[in-house]
Amino acid sequence: MFCKNCGKEIDDRAVVCPGCGVPTAKAEEAPKQKNKLGLGLCIAGFVLSLLSLYLAVYFCITSILAIVLSAIGMHVAKKNGDGCGLGIAGLVIGIITTVFWLLILIFAASLVAAIL
Repeated sequence: MFCKNCGKEIDDRAVVCPGCGVPTAKAEEAPKQKNKLGLGLCIAGFVLSLLSLYLAVYFCITSILAIVLSAIGMHVAKKNGDGCGLGIAGLVIGIITTVFWLLILIFAASLVAAIL
């Protein structure tokens, strides 16, 4: 195969011409890799939201992280055109557990205040 820009002979599997750097027809055929960062963040947010159900010692920390990761993951996934079902689930569970642990914290503080 010959480069359409400089005319130099190049390998048939080449994506760009080594002489001039112009993309070949093979480059246009190559599938573009999608960025899966949004999906990864959605999964991380979902897993953290599930962990926040059981981590009473760290009450709101893991659920707040789950909310943040899920929200960022949903934003990035929507930009890439990916689905974000796990991000929505992580967001919902994270909000529910945050409210739950905050209510537990308020109840414990009022109990301590009533005893003292």
